[in-house]
Amino acid sequence: MSRILIEALLLASSGLLSVGSITLVILLLISDQGWRNGLGYALGYISAYTIIGVSAVVLGYRSAESNPGDPGLFLSILLIVLGSLLLWLALRNWRKPISDEKEEPRFFSIVDKINLPKAFGFGATVSVMNFKNLALFLTALSVVIVSDLLIVEKIIITLLVVLVFCLSVIIPVVIYLAFPKRAKKLLNAIKQFLNRHRRVIGIFAPLLFGLIFLLKGITGLL
Repeated sequence: MSRILIEALLLASSGLLSVGSITLVILLLISDQGWRNGLGYALGYISAYTIIGVSAVVLGYRSAESNPGDPGLFLSILLIVLGSLLLWLALRNWRKPISDEKEEPRFFSIVDKINLPKAFGFGATVSVMNFKNLALFLTALSVVIVSDLLIVEKIIITLLVVLVFCLSVIIPVVIYLAFPKRAKKLLNAIKQFLNRHRRVIGIFAPLLFGLIFLLKGITGLL
């Protein structure tokens, strides 16, 4: 169980690639609406991935019972495909010309019109509609799905995978709640750092995880 847990959590850490969600939850937290919208967005984001993850594990478990076999080949191919896509994304971001345009105005227009229920729904929608993140999440979860663990163990690991994958929105909320007086200054510093280094993150983050996925997939085929 420990090996499956470590592998799944390592792959789940790819959720930190979601710079857009980090920026959006920070903007919600420091907006005039206060921390409630940021918390609502994070809860919607986490809830959607929890439902998707538990559903995928349960369906995968039932499918494995009905059609027993060796799923290792499928997982290896999936990792190679996703790893290749991440490397392509890193190359595309590297070749993309540097632009002075910022995406913050679009985020601010969303922040101005949002309330707690909308923030929750928006967080859940982003989880489903962001296909890159969804593919990364399901790839991390596939390690659990194809394992021979008991269903209870799989669900426990799935919840931990969701927790790690959603750290991109959990950490800003925790910072706000833990340091309410200094939260805006800290979160603004994080946002400015992400804005300054968005291009570097967009190149090296998918490059790193793409190599990890690709090497793991190739190793599985050997």
